[in-house]
Amino acid sequence: MEHFGLREANKARTRLAISNIATRLFIDRGFENVTVAEIAEAAQVSVKTVFNYFSTKEDLFFDRADDVRDSIVAAVRRRPPGVSVLDALHELFTQRRVPFDESGWRPLRDPQAYADFRSFIAAEHASPALRARRLAITESWTHWFEELLAEEIDAREAKVLASLIVGLVALRDRELSAAMLEGLSARTVERRVRALMDEGFGRLARAFPA
Repeated sequence: MEHFGLREANKARTRLAISNIATRLFIDRGFENVTVAEIAEAAQVSVKTVFNYFSTKEDLFFDRADDVRDSIVAAVRRRPPGVSVLDALHELFTQRRVPFDESGWRPLRDPQAYADFRSFIAAEHASPALRARRLAITESWTHWFEELLAEEIDAREAKVLASLIVGLVALRDRELSAAMLEGLSARTVERRVRALMDEGFGRLARAFPA
């Protein structure tokens, strides 16, 4: 068991190292201008190793997509008694810059962290392939959101609510990205996103009181 744990930890470190190197290359040179072979060379691994960890080149950029999903699922399933699904999601998407980061909005107040996050967003917006991948990821959420909600409410209601939540999350991404690309202050970025989530989840809560 100890060997298994060590092996998994080593694999996680290798995956993170490859992704970090790839992301830096994408930011510096543009997603379309970087090849997987160049990423492998910079990470000192083979192309085969890169694809052992990442199915597509786009996955190197969106390497935390599964962490986002897991954080959302955990927020719903582990919410305190008496807290609704919508309240749990409202809390998650207002209190955190990204769902998996428990430090909330604090990192944006560090100038270097702000610059890094802004560069990440700018690289995505400059790439048609990454923008398309973002849409595909968001669209894929509808199905598992529906399954998650169907554990608690009627299947038809879950289908409708899942689509609305995914649409609201996509709107949040656009608002956050726009504010960051404008170079607004960290507190202004946070206020804009919070206001949007308050409005959106408030309306959903009134429409789906159960």
